[in-house]
Amino acid sequence: MSADKKTGKMLNATNKLKNEMGRHFLAIEQAYRDGKPTAWATAGTPVEFLYTMDVQPMLPENSATISAALKKSQDFIELAETEGFSYDLCSYFKTNVGAVLSNADMSVGGTRKPTFMLSSDVICDTHVNWFQVQAERFNVPHFTIDVPHVVSNTTNRQREYFKKYIIEQLWELLDFIKEITGNEYNKEKAQEIAINSYEMGKIWQDVFELRKNIPCPVSTRDTFGGLFPLFTMTGLKSPIKLYKRMYSEAKQRVENGIGALEQEEYRLMFEGIPFWYNLRFFSNLERWNAIIVYEPYVYAFTKYTNPNITKEMVIKNPVESMAELVLSFWYIYDLKTRVKMFKETVKDWKIDGVILHDNLSCRPNACGMYDLKRKLMEEADIPSLVITSDMNDPRKMNETQVLNQIESFIEILRERKKR
Repeated sequence: MSADKKTGKMLNATNKLKNEMGRHFLAIEQAYRDGKPTAWATAGTPVEFLYTMDVQPMLPENSATISAALKKSQDFIELAETEGFSYDLCSYFKTNVGAVLSNADMSVGGTRKPTFMLSSDVICDTHVNWFQVQAERFNVPHFTIDVPHVVSNTTNRQREYFKKYIIEQLWELLDFIKEITGNEYNKEKAQEIAINSYEMGKIWQDVFELRKNIPCPVSTRDTFGGLFPLFTMTGLKSPIKLYKRMYSEAKQRVENGIGALEQEEYRLMFEGIPFWYNLRFFSNLERWNAIIVYEPYVYAFTKYTNPNITKEMVIKNPVESMAELVLSFWYIYDLKTRVKMFKETVKDWKIDGVILHDNLSCRPNACGMYDLKRKLMEEADIPSLVITSDMNDPRKMNETQVLNQIESFIEILRERKKR
C-alpha cells in the first residue's frame, strides 16, 4: 500500500500552511516595528482594502481558533465571564476578551492593540458589538459596514439599491483609512490585490470541484486547516502558491484513483463552524468509512461564488465588485435559497447525508438548522442530522453523545444503501 493510501492522509501541501501562518504573524510584528498602521478586522470585511491601503490586518476570530486548538480558549472564555459577559455569548468574542485581558502572546491567540478596527454585520451583528466593546477598551477608532440581507422576495431594484448603499460605505471606509493613516488609495494596487484575491478564491473552488470525485481526494484535515489564508491573507500572492500545490496534489490523487480515505463508503456534508478545540473529532468518521466531502462554511469564504462576478469586473472596478461580493455571501442567504443550494450540492458531490452543527454560541451560523433539516428531509429525502456543540468553548461539547448520534446516523445511511 502506498503512503498516499494511509487512512485519512493529509495532502503534503497542507503541511506548508504553518509557513503561511508564520508569514502572517511575522508581517504583524514587522508592522509594529516599522510603525505601520494595523487594523482588527472581522470575517466578511474587505481585508483586501486594508492591504491596498498599506494597513496590516489582524483577525481576532482566527486568533481565537488558535487559542482553541492550543486548549487555551476555555481559560480565556471563563475570564471574560468573570467580567460579566454571558455564558451564552459568542465564544470567539469571549476568547478574544480573555486573551486581551491576559495580555496573551500572538502565539496562543493574543491580538495586539490596532490603529483602528473594521467590522461588518454581513455575517453577524455580534461582530459590530464585539468591536465596539474592544475599540472603547483600546480607545481606537472603529468603522463598521452595514450590509442589508438579500432574502427571497428581494427585487432587482432593491438589490441594486443595496449594492449602491454598500459601495458608498466602501468609499467612506477608504476615506476613513486615509484620514487615520494618511495613506492614499491607489487603484492600480487595488486591482493587483483584487486579482490575487480572485485567483486564490478560484483555486480553492477548483480544489472543491476535485472533491466531487469518488474516492474524494481531500478531507477536512486539509480544508479546515487550509482555511486560514482565506480570512487573513486575501490579496497576497504567497497563499496562491500553497493552494496551487494543494490542487496539483489532489488532482494527482484523482488521476491515480486515490482518496483521502482508504475505504470510502459514506460521503457527508458538514454545515457549520467546526469545533476548533477538537478537530481530531472528525477522524472518528473514518471508523465507519465516512468522509466529509463538502463544508459550506469553508467554501463560502472563497468569496467569488457568484458566477456573475468576472475577473474583468474585479480588475476594472475593485470597489464596486467588492460590494457585489458582499451581497453574494453565503451566510446572508435566506432559508429558501440555502435549501436550493444544499439540494444542488448534495447532487453534484454525490453526498449521502448532511450533518448540521447547531452551534450554541453562534446565532447566525446555527439559525434555521432545524428548519433546514426538515426541508432537506421532506422535500428532497436527504438524510440530515443536527448535532449540538460549540465552535470554541469545549465545555459545551459532549463528545460521547455526539458520537452516538453520528453512529446511529451512519446506520441509517447503511440501511438506505441496502435498498
